[in-house]
Amino acid sequence: MKILFLGLRFPYPPHRGDKIRSYNFIKHLAAKHSLIAVFFSESDGEIDVVKHIKPYCELVKLVPFHKNIARLNSMLHLFSQKPLQIWYWYSHQMQRTIDELVDKYDFDIIHVQFFRMARYVTKFTQYHKVLDLGDAMSLNLHRRATLEKSMAWPMVKLEELRVRRYETEILKDFDMGTMVSAFDRDYLLSLDDSLNLEVVPMGVDLEYFQPSDVQYRPQLLFTGTMNYFPNYDAVWYFYHKIFPYIKQARPDVTFYVVGNDPLPKLKRLESNRDIVVTGHVPEIRPYFAQSVVFVSPLRGGSGIQVKNLEAMAMGVPVVTTSVGAAGIEATIGHDLIVADEPKEFAAKVIQLLDDPNLRQQIGQNGRRLVEEKYNWPDVVSRLDRIYEQIGCVKSEYEFS
Repeated sequence: MKILFLGLRFPYPPHRGDKIRSYNFIKHLAAKHSLIAVFFSESDGEIDVVKHIKPYCELVKLVPFHKNIARLNSMLHLFSQKPLQIWYWYSHQMQRTIDELVDKYDFDIIHVQFFRMARYVTKFTQYHKVLDLGDAMSLNLHRRATLEKSMAWPMVKLEELRVRRYETEILKDFDMGTMVSAFDRDYLLSLDDSLNLEVVPMGVDLEYFQPSDVQYRPQLLFTGTMNYFPNYDAVWYFYHKIFPYIKQARPDVTFYVVGNDPLPKLKRLESNRDIVVTGHVPEIRPYFAQSVVFVSPLRGGSGIQVKNLEAMAMGVPVVTTSVGAAGIEATIGHDLIVADEPKEFAAKVIQLLDDPNLRQQIGQNGRRLVEEKYNWPDVVSRLDRIYEQIGCVKSEYEFS
């Protein structure tokens, strides 16, 4: 098949959930299909790394993205019924680029990553189209609205209502929508049970993330993009509500927070000398290898937490919340550990710190789970079957 693949952010380096998903979709789809890929480019440096995507694509197009114009566009549409995210990511140049490609090539499938890109292709009714929503952004915003204490709350709540309406309506312009988890799919189906939705989960590069023989330290780890609300909320919550119980039992333990763009208020916590906030690191695996427990005390967000899957792939036992575990098809207490109350969460972490056999058991079970259910070749084969399914269904309809 010839596929027009439309993504939001350029997917290299694949160091955050949306980029990881786009990069691996392209990499593994390229084994069977011809891809033309289009992305926004947020910096001049991305032009230099196109070489990492080109081997998998017949053609790669980058459209410059200007944040100041995006912010102005959002302000001008402050009272629109559409989500502000739609206006933030709207570009006439992107629309022209897509129109030109559709005029020039005969595509079998138009694949769109995330609802912010969906409006660019709704007019192309002659093509089979798949919208990969990833997670349910309306659920993400709903959870944020319950946690948000700042002056931003009214805008977060308004955006939630806009996105909830938009997500369900825009899906009707596509043959199929895909979600990273059954939990997210069922959330959108509870809003509109007529939607065509399938689950295509996140995956892990199992060759890259492997258990290590490096001697661990009395170290807890959290990873993620640290200017993203669910991540910095999780760190702030853990450090102030959970970590004190752990330190009381194990004063030697250090908490490492590894990820891009940490907020200043998180960096200031380092003055207490029991937390390290690294910012960007060139290689994340050593931090997994040296950590005894991966803590993921998420209260917000949606979808599958890639950070949890990466820790499991490295054989590091994960303690998370119900929110953090919601998208993962795991047996609780066997593949990972779930606790929602601060004292209970701390107790589970302390138990793992003190019991090397339990650590090994949970770590091995977690690795086995991601091997069975979250390896990228099998994940992308699900997407490939969806392409075949909608192609066959439409063909039968068209010739009936």
